[in-house]
Order: sequence, then C-alpha cells, then structure tokens
Amino acid sequence: MNEPTRLHRLFILFPLADSVKSLIPIAALVSIKFLNGKSLRDIPWYWLSAAIVILVSLLLLYGYLKWKRFVYTLEEDKILIRRGVLFREELSIYTGRIHSMNMEQPLLQRLLGLTQVRIETPGKKEGGGGILPAVTNSEGERLQRWLREQTQTRQADREVRPAADNSGPSGQSLAAQTERPSVPSPETPEAHESVHPLEHNRDYENVPLMDSESGAAGREKAIHSIPAEEERSTLLQLSSGRLLIAALSSPNLSLALAFVGGIVSFADDLLPDRMYQSLFQSAGKLLPGSWISIAALALIVSWLLSAVLYTIKYAGFTVERFGKQISVSCGLLERKRLLFSPERVLAITVKEGVFRRWFGYAEVKVHVLTSESEKHFMLHPLLKTGDIPALLKRVTPQFSAQAISASPPSRSRWMYVRWKLAFAAAVSAACIWYFDRLGLLSLLLLPLSFAWGLLSHRDSGLNVTGKQLTIRSRFIAMSTRYIRRPQIIAMEVSGTRRQRRKGLLSLQVKMIFSEINESLSGMEQQEIEAVRAWFQQKKGETIPPAGQGGPTTSIERL
Repeated sequence: MNEPTRLHRLFILFPLADSVKSLIPIAALVSIKFLNGKSLRDIPWYWLSAAIVILVSLLLLYGYLKWKRFVYTLEEDKILIRRGVLFREELSIYTGRIHSMNMEQPLLQRLLGLTQVRIETPGKKEGGGGILPAVTNSEGERLQRWLREQTQTRQADREVRPAADNSGPSGQSLAAQTERPSVPSPETPEAHESVHPLEHNRDYENVPLMDSESGAAGREKAIHSIPAEEERSTLLQLSSGRLLIAALSSPNLSLALAFVGGIVSFADDLLPDRMYQSLFQSAGKLLPGSWISIAALALIVSWLLSAVLYTIKYAGFTVERFGKQISVSCGLLERKRLLFSPERVLAITVKEGVFRRWFGYAEVKVHVLTSESEKHFMLHPLLKTGDIPALLKRVTPQFSAQAISASPPSRSRWMYVRWKLAFAAAVSAACIWYFDRLGLLSLLLLPLSFAWGLLSHRDSGLNVTGKQLTIRSRFIAMSTRYIRRPQIIAMEVSGTRRQRRKGLLSLQVKMIFSEINESLSGMEQQEIEAVRAWFQQKKGETIPPAGQGGPTTSIERL
C-alpha cells in the first residue's frame, strides 16, 4: 500500500481563482452602474480595500484547509480518496470499475502548469466522483501507468486461471477434483461481443486465488512480463493547414444567433435607456437592403468567430496508442488528453457537412461507455472519406466502414418532404403577416425545404453486415452511424395504416445513451423485417429471408 499523497500546493489558490472568475462579470456591471454620473472620489476606497483583503484571506484559508484535507492513496486494487473540510468524504474506486483515467488542463491548470485527472466510472455524473484537480504532469502519467498495469494484471490472472483449473495440486487429474468449484473460463471474442455492454465492468478481484504451483508460476510470469513503460505510438496528427480547413468548413449558425443575442443583451444592460430606444427606433426604419447587409455581416463575423473557437478547441490534435488504449489530446487554452479502450466503443458516427462533402471530407466521432450520460470523442475532425476504413481498422477493428445497401423507395419520398414543407409554410405565413411585403422573401423557404426533403430521402439508408448495423441519414449534414448489435437496447418498428398499405415501415434503434439513438423512415417492409430478424437472432441462428421473419411488433427488446 502506498503512502497518502496530497495535491500540488497551488491547489490552495483554486477557491480564490474560482471566486474571482465568477465575480468579474458582476463586478463589471456593478461598476458601470455605480460610476454612471459619479466620480472616482465618491467610491469608499478604504472600506472596499478592507473588504477585499478580508475576502481574499478567507478564501486562501479555505483553500489551505481543502488542500490539507484532500489526500489520495493507491492501494493494491483501488484508489482511495479522502476530502472535505466541514464534512469528510471517503471515496473508494476499484480498478475493475474504472473505465479510464483522463488528463485535462482547464485554463487555470494550464496557466499554473498543472493537470486535472478525471477518473471515469459508471454511474457517476460529470463533476462528481474521482477528480484530482491539481497534480503535476508526471504524477498524472504515473497514475495512468498504474491503472494500465493493474488492468494488465487482471487480464493476466484471467489468462492463467484456466491452466490452473486443468492441473490440480500434487499432480491430481482434473477428474479427481470434482469437489473443487470450477472457475469460469475467459470469454471468447464471440461470447464477449454478445454480452450486455455494462458487463464489461465486471470485477474479477473477488475470484479465489489459484492454489496450484503451475497456476501461481504462470501468474507470476505474466505479471513480471508487464512492461514498466508500455508501447506508445502516434496514430495520427492534425497539421496546421488541415486544422485551418476544418475550422473554416464548420460554420455554426447557433453561434451567430447567440452572438447577436449577446450584443443585444449587452447593449440593453450598458447603454442609457434613451440611447437604446433611439437605436431601436432607427433600426426599424432601415431599408431591406440594409437588413440584408447586416445579416450578411453577422454571418461572416459568426463564421470567423466559430473558426477561431474551433481552432482553439482542436489545436494540436493528436491520437496515440498506449498499449491497448487510445489517447486523444487537443486544445490550445484548455488542453485535454482523453483515454478510452476500443472495446468500450458503443457506436461510431461519420458526419459529412455540406461544405466538406463537396471536397470529400468528414469528421469521425466515437461514442464510448463512460461515467457521463452522453460521452463522445472526436477521433478525427477532418479526414478524407476514403481513409475512414483504414482509420477504423487501426483504432476500432470491431467496426468497419460499410456502404449502404438499402435505401427508401421512391414512393416514400412524401414522408421526407411533408413536414419540412409544412414548417416552411408556417414560417412564411408568419413572416408575411409581420413584415408585410418584405415577408414575401420568406416564400423562398418553400423550394428550399422541398429540395431539403429530397436530399434527405436520397441520402438515407441502412446496411446489415455480420454483427454491425449501419444507418445513414441527413438533417443538414449527412450522418452515417455504425452500431454493433450487442450495444442495441431496443428496436422499435412502426408504421401508420397508410404506410403499411404501401409496404413502408419506420425503424428506431435505441441505445444506452439517447444521444446515439438512430431512426429511419419510409423503408421497404422486407428490409425492416430483415433488420428485426437480425436483431432477434440467437447465437448459431441464421437470418430468415426478408418477409419471412414473422409478424412485426411495435417494440422488440433483448
């Protein structure tokens, strides 16, 4: 058992820094309101300075107590965290329950040269559980190496245990040991894929130790074969030129709306009422050409702003392999290094934006089973679509980039167009009622919505290959999702009477996380029944031909 370890001493400054960060906007607004019509001589500097000194002293004292009372200990099969000033908390995290140990550098830690270690476990929400907020980079790497060694030790135990069961003590044969309880053999790859994903967190420390000499010797040999420094290789890096292209090809419309809303709110808070009302009345008198120019300028500014934020987020993007784990690191101001095991990947999403699709590029995300309710990692922000199969083979070999083999028939085109046209008609009617003649420009939404529906129909489809389901759909960007059958919780098949008369059905695939649920509308009935039969088949069974899979139910569950 190791000795208790404390965080870095600079952790004492964290309560003070958090308070300053939260009080800066409030202090700015209060200062502007207070100084409106007053001079600096009217400010009670003496009392203000005294209050600031007292507040800083209390925060530093609180930070010292938090640092003094925060210790963690690496034990044989767990990490023990003790923390709390007024109320003590003791958290034991067993290595068999740890998904990964991620190193992050938020802005404060990056400025101080420290690292935050986040321990991912099932059932814990973001912000809780095992977080070591201030350690050195070398200490963070030591913790990650300790976790990998513990994981390999458990795997070595599982590999050696069957050999120990086959040869009993004193040379007895297996038949002579019927009184001894047998230890289950390790999972084969086939059986491992068919279990529920949450069963990957099974704790193997509670299995009785081996008592045979051969088993003990094999375990000792396997443990000593674990290298102190695991093999580390770089799978891919994002160059500066590729990062710039990725940033410029990912416009964010929501950021433009937030940008305009922030300017309006900021002006409402700071500008005098008379000036604000005057500007608002002047804006109402602008000509349509001026409004178009303002809208175009806002889009350009938001586009450039989103490119800057994208660059800050993904600067230095690197994917590495640490033994059997994958590490993804990126960030300019806040550096993050996230680790995950390929076998914990629930699904993979390939997203082709409108601009990127023209040039044959896409972004690849992996959805991983972690402590957070919805967690995904960017595996590559800008990759040629032709290079995606090779990337999946190197990082997640259980997934493959399969092409779409079944698409919605032409008679289901109305299902993709109707709601988009209805929404565009409602928006146009509202604009014409409010803006009068200027609102007639909104009628352009009708052909755009019709084209949008046709594109959605053309690009949708699915494919079933082995134990993988591939679903492709389009909202604005085209998204292709690869899902393994063991990760599907439920499958819903639905269709109205009119749709069933036309031989059409809709499919919804439900996963552990709602973020990666997928749906597809207006498919051929035979195709949906084949997918349902594929989902229901047991080990060793073959998929029945399309149309002979039995009656279609509303919800099918494992």
